[in-house]
Parts: sequence; C-alpha cells; structure tokens
Amino acid sequence: MKILNLYSLTLLAVLLLSSCARKAEEAAEYNDHIVEHQLEIIESFDRFDSVFVDSVATKDQIEFVYVNMQSTIKSSILALDSIGPFQKDPLLEVAARDLFKAYDQVVSNEYRQLTDIKLLPAESITTAIVDSSFSIQMRIHDISKAAQEKFLMAQDSFGKKYNLLFEE
Repeated sequence: MKILNLYSLTLLAVLLLSSCARKAEEAAEYNDHIVEHQLEIIESFDRFDSVFVDSVATKDQIEFVYVNMQSTIKSSILALDSIGPFQKDPLLEVAARDLFKAYDQVVSNEYRQLTDIKLLPAESITTAIVDSSFSIQMRIHDISKAAQEKFLMAQDSFGKKYNLLFEE
C-alpha cells in the first residue's frame, strides 16, 4: 500500500510539473504573439520617422507611411480581439490593448500634426513651427514611454505569474 501511495504521489508530481511547464510554454507563445504585433507597430513608426527626416520625401510617401502606421495599429488591435485573453487571464491582453490604443491616439493626434507640418511649403516654415514640431516630438516620446513602461510592468507580472523569464 505504501508503494502504491508513493507511486501515485510520484506520478502526480510528474503530471503537475509537466502541466506547469506546458502552461509556461503556452504563456511564452502568447506573449510572443503580442510582441510580434508590437514590433510591427514600432517598425511602422520607424518607417514614418525615416520619411519624416527625408528632405525630398513626396507628399504621397508621407501620407503612405502615415496611413501605414494607422492601419498597422488598427490591425494589431483587431488581432488582440481574435487571440483573446490567455486562459481566461486578461492581464497581458488588457495591457497590450492599452499600449496599442495609446499608440493609436498618438498617431491620430501628434503624428497627424507632424504630418501636417511636413507637408507645409518650405516658405511657410517659421521658427515657431519648428519649435512646435520639436514639442510634438517630445510629447510623442513621453506618451510612448509612459505607455510602454505600463505595458512592461504588466508583462513582468504576467511573466512572474506563469514562470517566464524575459530577455532584456
């Protein structure tokens, strides 16, 4: 009887460990899926920034990268709808949604203002407009940084909950 109990406890321990390992693996895959969308958004920001600093960028190029940012963010938000929460735990999904919505807001407001400035004729650019552009860029940085830090805190909590280690 003692051997049967020992065998049962050993089997139960093995099952629990393998179940925990599988749950951690699934959590890592879930996180990776969200991060893939986040990276797509960041790449769209980088493309905009490259065109924004290009002195010979055309109006069509500027509008294209702007619209690309918008559509990338919107498709990432829709992707969150399709993947849903991780095993009924909305922690990371909500954090990602908040981050992507912050990106959407900054694109709709601050990036739109930068696009409008970039499209002004050269003779219309004044010191005040240049200062405004720098101010807008600082707001973009501050808003993005705050949203990213909030997401990273939630991601860290998610990682601790499911025994994940994140690369720095």
